[in-house]
Amino acid sequence: MAEMLERQLAHERERFLSSGEGPARVRAEVVSSWRRCLSWSVPVDGLVPPYRPEVDRESPLLRAARPVLDSVVERLGDLQVSFLLSDAEGRILDRLAKETALVRLLDARNVGPGFVFGEDATGTNGVGTAIELGRTTRIDGYEHYSSDLVAFTCVGVPIIDPLRQRCVGVLDVTCAADRDNRLVTLVAEQTARAIESRLLEQQSRRERALLAQFLQASRPGHGGVVVINERVVIANPRAARLLEGVDQAILWDDAARAGDGPVWGELALTDGRVACTRTTPLHDGGELVGALIELRPSAYERDPLPGRPSADDDTLHRLRRTLVGRDPVFAEVLQRAGAVAPGSVLVLCGEPGTGKRALAVAAGRARHGADPHEADAAAAVQDGEASWLAGLGSVLGGRPGAIVIRHVELLSATAMRTLAALLATAGGRGWWCAVTATGPDAPLLPGVEQETAWMPPLRDRRGDLAALVAAFAAPAAVAPEVVQLLARLSWPGNVRDLRAAVSRIVAAAPDGPRIGLAAVPNDLRRAATRATLTRFERAEVHAILEALAETRGNKKEAASLLGISRTTLYRKLQTAGVDLENTVY
Repeated sequence: MAEMLERQLAHERERFLSSGEGPARVRAEVVSSWRRCLSWSVPVDGLVPPYRPEVDRESPLLRAARPVLDSVVERLGDLQVSFLLSDAEGRILDRLAKETALVRLLDARNVGPGFVFGEDATGTNGVGTAIELGRTTRIDGYEHYSSDLVAFTCVGVPIIDPLRQRCVGVLDVTCAADRDNRLVTLVAEQTARAIESRLLEQQSRRERALLAQFLQASRPGHGGVVVINERVVIANPRAARLLEGVDQAILWDDAARAGDGPVWGELALTDGRVACTRTTPLHDGGELVGALIELRPSAYERDPLPGRPSADDDTLHRLRRTLVGRDPVFAEVLQRAGAVAPGSVLVLCGEPGTGKRALAVAAGRARHGADPHEADAAAAVQDGEASWLAGLGSVLGGRPGAIVIRHVELLSATAMRTLAALLATAGGRGWWCAVTATGPDAPLLPGVEQETAWMPPLRDRRGDLAALVAAFAAPAAVAPEVVQLLARLSWPGNVRDLRAAVSRIVAAAPDGPRIGLAAVPNDLRRAATRATLTRFERAEVHAILEALAETRGNKKEAASLLGISRTTLYRKLQTAGVDLENTVY
């Protein structure tokens, strides 16, 4: 019976791979996984998992798991199973097995420490699919997407850090393909729970006491709740939303004020509001172990900090409603933009893609209630500066309003002086004016009172990334794990690049209540896990690419030329993040 089911499954899998049609006799979660693999162009044959050898042998997960796995392997004796422990990205950290024939099969497929078995790289499997689904996942035989894995039955169980309540890895139990073997599922789940218990035991007594206090305080209907000490912060969802962008050191300063009893106070939030707080010291057996902070947002906003220009309240309120971002460095720019009155010129500088135009246009609209006029100095390069300035003068000679002039760094010094004179006259007539410049240097407008602000790059306003992703994806909802992946990217093109990436993710997402990792393009997923290379590793990659160029892209010949195996060649290039499929020779 099992053999007949496996033959049917093999037929259904082949039909799906050839036509893309969803097979009716295959479990829904497996078909969904196959579709994700198809969208990521995961190879069906020739499994070459990415290789990231930098494993921390003293990580909390490995320290908790190793005694458990040693004991289980010893008690199971010659039972033909292998235990794989991966991190939360699917990279195998450790492998334990006694049965040599099974070990040889795993070695032949690179199923060992350092290799990454995420779905996007290796297809449907017990590690990567368990990460995607977030629950115990069993993959039998031909349910695997890659032909190289159909010889196995794999059961993956996510391991949850009991203190921080997040997935830190997967325990996978693998054996020869056997649909009737129910023991592997039981063993996998019991072993994973034992590892979680040891993770909790490894936490200090003080941190376990904090967790107990947090669970007691986080009852339904309560407001924001945080427990904190110098090492750990645990917050419920409502508190996490209120505290987005607030530095942990500020929270600890607030907690340190608590003495023998509760202390009431206020905490400035990054959106300009103030949260009312009650901070209570937490003790365990007479020892102070941390503090409990309860938060409720109030309706008013704190006065501007000393030294900041005083913004018009209505203007600043409209800016905050229009633009996404509450990170302190961005809030400072909003404050300055909201403080610019007619007669002064707002000068916004910064890297490309940081949102200079968006802020200038929003500030002009907030002041005048209508979209501002816009002019681009790039046109002066093509049309001639004299003609462009004459047209600008005609606009500024009309009824006063708001105007935004972009890319003024492209103007010559003579044209800049003329522009300054036009803006000074316009400001005297009631115009609100803003200019933007790409680069670190602020342009000088002779004879004009100017308020200069530098738009921060996205790397300096990480507290806004989640809100920006949510805004760009709306009305769709984005899963937290997608935001975490995007946060690991460098975004050299800043907010503009992030918007484009989110648009790609939304376009690739299947219908459903939430956009998950399955919709993230493969290039973004790989870039998010790319390691920083040493000088020696860069030299290795350079040599490999030269060999590939010499052999016109023939990997086997390039590996032979370098005296390494083709598998090693793949490993080194994938560690460096080089996409062999899109490399031009």
